[in-house]
Amino acid sequence: MLTQVTREGASSLVLTRRLEATPARVWDALTRAGLLTRWMLGPPGWPMVRCQFAAKAGGLMHVEWSDRMGRTLTLTGEVIEAEPPWRMLHVERLHLPDPSPENVVETLLAPDGTGTRLMLHMTFPDPAARDEMLAGGLVEGMEESFVRLETVLAEDG
Repeated sequence: MLTQVTREGASSLVLTRRLEATPARVWDALTRAGLLTRWMLGPPGWPMVRCQFAAKAGGLMHVEWSDRMGRTLTLTGEVIEAEPPWRMLHVERLHLPDPSPENVVETLLAPDGTGTRLMLHMTFPDPAARDEMLAGGLVEGMEESFVRLETVLAEDG
């Protein structure tokens, strides 16, 4: 299933996708470093070289990709609230190398038949920041990662 993308309000995006796994398994894949490294893709030719994620209130995230020239792309953030396996609220910044404006992400998981409905509600500081992320390939990159996530969930199922 393709990810559904909806613009909401002036500066938000909602991404929705159905995954064929229980909410607990999806939660683990979204929050455990050993699983994140298997599906959370960076740009082509940029393998993940660091992954730390503490999925609890106050926990930190640091994910880093690097290319052969030694350039890095880094995602950092903090978890504000976590209610495993249903909901997480966190703030993230993409470093290119300078940090992007903060993006507030609410992740919601809900049972959906034999699977789970994943919804990411992303709120950017303003419409320009949202549009810049869209123009930079955010949705396409997430779609590729979600396809890989489905593969990981099927392999571990």
